[in-house]
Amino acid sequence: MANDLMNRYNDLFDHMGGWLDNSRDFLDTHAFRNILQADVAEDDKEYTVKIDVPGMSKDDIHLAYSDGVLTISGNRSTFKDDSDKKKNLVRQERSEGSVSRSFALPNVDKSGINAKLTDGVLTVVLPKIAPEADDSTITIE
Repeated sequence: MANDLMNRYNDLFDHMGGWLDNSRDFLDTHAFRNILQADVAEDDKEYTVKIDVPGMSKDDIHLAYSDGVLTISGNRSTFKDDSDKKKNLVRQERSEGSVSRSFALPNVDKSGINAKLTDGVLTVVLPKIAPEADDSTITIE
């Protein structure tokens, strides 16, 4: 009975894949929907960005700050389970690929940026500097 229900459930999703154009691309894109979700907080002294990076090590993640934009990119390799080579894969939802997010965070002291990875959450602290004086005004004679 339980197997019959599970087979019906799997069949439903297998058929849904056929309804979508480029269903494999659709599924691959959405395989990363829980990766690089972020919270961005700000106070007078700094920005704090917390980003979910499950399944990634610090070697898989690249951070860059340029022209007021923080960019986080990462790669995740496919998950392999070779414990029983005689079994056929019935469903594969874990996949590999690259993801990237960018955040506009102006007036940051690049030399003071700090990043730490703990339990699948990357925390980036970006200290603020005083904004440059606006010297773009033009006096009319």
